[in-house]
Amino acid sequence: MSQPSRKASARDSILTAAIQIIAEKGERAATFRAVAAAAGVSHSLLQHHFGTKQGLVTAVEEMVAQRFGAALATTTSDAQLASVEVAVAHSELIAGDAHLRRYLRRALLGATPTGKTLFAKIVKLVVGQLSRYGDQKILPRGSRLAWLAAEIVAINLAGVLFEPMLAQTLGEDPFDPRVVAWRTRANRRFIVAALKEYVPSKS
Repeated sequence: MSQPSRKASARDSILTAAIQIIAEKGERAATFRAVAAAAGVSHSLLQHHFGTKQGLVTAVEEMVAQRFGAALATTTSDAQLASVEVAVAHSELIAGDAHLRRYLRRALLGATPTGKTLFAKIVKLVVGQLSRYGDQKILPRGSRLAWLAAEIVAINLAGVLFEPMLAQTLGEDPFDPRVVAWRTRANRRFIVAALKEYVPSKS
């Protein structure tokens, strides 16, 4: 393995360990000592990569935002097809990582500084998608567009935020692949119907 690859691998291991600790115990528990032990690296390596604990927390937040950015990325110019691609990518991102779900739930419901920043970043990503595909003549602007984006984020993250209660309500594991598949379709239909005024179909 090349030197850059080893550095990237070590950094990824550190971020993975950090998000798991934050998800389970909160940011206060994510000390350099605890993260280094969980990642199997030295304390000095964390200082080299992140400088301070806040630098590490910020790096975790940026990693999560980048993963959402990748899930929202699409090259199609058709809004309906884009909605399918984004819905599937988002579901795969969330369903496949229980630590990420716990991290998001803790950060967003606790309205931690990280949660507030992360929510703003995700809403901004959705605003970008709405601006790309929406009808500019009728698409709301400013805070009203941000609110529309926030509603879309809330719908897509409902499964994460309510996960501890959903199993009893649904009568099945909310993140079983089969359940995720039908919930994804239901979310997409709901959002497409809600956005029909702003993002009309080309067909």
